[in-house]
Amino acid sequence: MNGKRTTAGLSCLVAALFLGISATAEGHDQNVDANRARALELWEDAVRAKGGRDRLQSVQNFLISSTINIEAPRGGATTETERLYALPGKAWLYEYTPHFDVSVEATVINIERNLCMVTLSPAGGDVPPLSPCLPTTWAERLIQDSVIYLMETKWVRPVPIRTRTERTGFKLVDVIETELGDLRVDFYLDPKTRLPIKLVTDDYNGISEFTQRMGLTVWLDDYVTINGIKMPGRVAREPKLPGHMLRRDSEYARYRFNVAYEETIFDHPVSKRVKASDWKP
Repeated sequence: MNGKRTTAGLSCLVAALFLGISATAEGHDQNVDANRARALELWEDAVRAKGGRDRLQSVQNFLISSTINIEAPRGGATTETERLYALPGKAWLYEYTPHFDVSVEATVINIERNLCMVTLSPAGGDVPPLSPCLPTTWAERLIQDSVIYLMETKWVRPVPIRTRTERTGFKLVDVIETELGDLRVDFYLDPKTRLPIKLVTDDYNGISEFTQRMGLTVWLDDYVTINGIKMPGRVAREPKLPGHMLRRDSEYARYRFNVAYEETIFDHPVSKRVKASDWKP
């Protein structure tokens, strides 16, 4: 009799534990689903604050003209840039840094032609005038840059996966964790404007196997309205460099959307006699 009671008691205990585990798992799944739904809701709020999906998806190309102040352990420099992104798979990038011996760096990317080449000028000695891009350049320029400046486009749309709250300075902000293929991006939203004020993402600091996951912080500030889209007038990048003082690149940017441009600039490497205006038709 006691054996039967013991067996029955164990059966009830096992059943109770199983039901408890099932209820806990079900509750966890519900919490995960609710969190993801909240992340999606916050993302839609941010897209509306940015200017709305229709405006963002109307962008076929965008031009950034900017001055970048570089602060690094070995001293600073100032770079002037003209960068044209012809979505979804082309970019023409001109950077002029008079402080450097090799003052001009110009890159052309064209997925259709499997073309990604860097031109350096003046070149000589150990500096090649023309070389292939780093393997990470494709993702950095065509995907990451689109996300940093526009949040999303017709072709590039991060997927919100979860949300959390975090303190940034004196503000308690909503953070949307997103994925875009292998790329991770966390968006920190201003409590009032709902625009991104900070991004934390992957740092393409060389060849792909040395890419730092979530190793780049980007600060966005001084928003201006361009064709109904809110764009950051100031973009500060802070990559994490293990064993070195933090580098900071402060960019002051001006934007144009859907410009007319010279189609042939994407057909071949950039000339060593390149000028900042060569993208113009």
